Amino acid sequence: MRRFMCLFVALWGIVIPMWSVCDAFGDLGVDVERVPSQGDQVDQCKYCGKMITPGKIHGDAEAIMKNQLESALTGRDMGYVEGKTKTQYINVLIYKYQERQGGNYAVDRPAGIGFHMHLMNRGVLKRVFVYEEDQQALMENLFSIGKFMSRGGKWVTVERLSSDGIEKGLDMLLEAVE
Repeated sequence: MRRFMCLFVALWGIVIPMWSVCDAFGDLGVDVERVPSQGDQVDQCKYCGKMITPGKIHGDAEAIMKNQLESALTGRDMGYVEGKTKTQYINVLIYKYQERQGGNYAVDRPAGIGFHMHLMNRGVLKRVFVYEEDQQALMENLFSIGKFMSRGGKWVTVERLSSDGIEKGLDMLLEAVE
């Protein structure tokens, strides 16, 4: 309904005082940050209060995930702006971003990721999406055969894990926006 109203407003040049109706699905703010390194101590998310176990975080994790989030929003025909300047914004809090050690078909250590995506509206938490995954060998978890096959039957990079998580997170969070 909101999209229809905004399209109607845009097509007919109608000016209405409730621009927040259009802002609801238009530009979202994008904010990506990491949990400061505290070793392996269990901590609490400063936004949603959920418990997190920080791990190693790749040096470029924020930039990589920010680019992935912006691309995913663009692919959904949604605009974005940097930071928390919009009424609604998505905050991504990375607490683990560890690349695999090894190749496509044999690894010493699989890729692992952990992050929260927070949908904020005027500084108030509206929804939370939690994504944690350490890729497992198929023989360790036969129930993951669908995921294993969709990933080409090989060990994936942490970038692939983060992309999968961002897509799932946007599916869930944007239900509240639209």
